[in-house]
Amino acid sequence: MSKFTLEFKEQIKTGSNRLGNLIENPYKVFSASKLSNSVKPMTVVEYTDLMGKKHIIKCANRTQMKNAMAFLSIFKKEAATVKSIISEYPVSYGRIPKKFMKELRNELVHYGFSSKFVNQLAGY
Repeated sequence: MSKFTLEFKEQIKTGSNRLGNLIENPYKVFSASKLSNSVKPMTVVEYTDLMGKKHIIKCANRTQMKNAMAFLSIFKKEAATVKSIISEYPVSYGRIPKKFMKELRNELVHYGFSSKFVNQLAGY
């Protein structure tokens, strides 16, 4: 080390000037308001539908989270009714037999489901 840097370090440690105090302890004059600027975390609401697709809704606050949960509750009620209807039919090899498909379509069409969707639910 050079003679200049050694003298500078000694002057900082022993000196009573403001620059010396700042270099020695940089957090001494740090404002307290800077510490509280934290980033708010995003809340994520997830829902997996009947077909296995995962729906993810990101929310910034509680009101958005409640709205997202209310919106997804519609899908949950719908899924519960579809599951209760499908549970009435026998399943063999992961599918509902074709002889029951006409009855199943007639029941689910009243709820607004297409025949293509009913076929996917039944395993075809």
